Amino acid sequence: MRLLERVKRKIATYGERFVLGSNTYYGVFAPLNSGTMRTYLDDVELMGVARPALMLVTGPEVPIALNDRITRDGRTYTVLKTSNNRIGETIVVKIAILA
Repeated sequence: MRLLERVKRKIATYGERFVLGSNTYYGVFAPLNSGTMRTYLDDVELMGVARPALMLVTGPEVPIALNDRITRDGRTYTVLKTSNNRIGETIVVKIAILA
């Protein structure tokens, strides 16, 4: 799929390096605002989020799971939620909510 290849190329070009387990991957990080938090987290989960929380957008090949630890710039985050965004049946990006 051409779109999938374009997304992977953009993440590789503009993404930041992060460590998951013992492997290094690339992704785009963004501060998590309250509107985005409400999209992915329920009220109980929101109360447990310490700031600054982040949203990570990465390629479909990255094996992110709940409670994984991601290290970025010397700081470790825990994965609270994950989401696979698809076009048809093809996963184009994975989104992870980090706190």
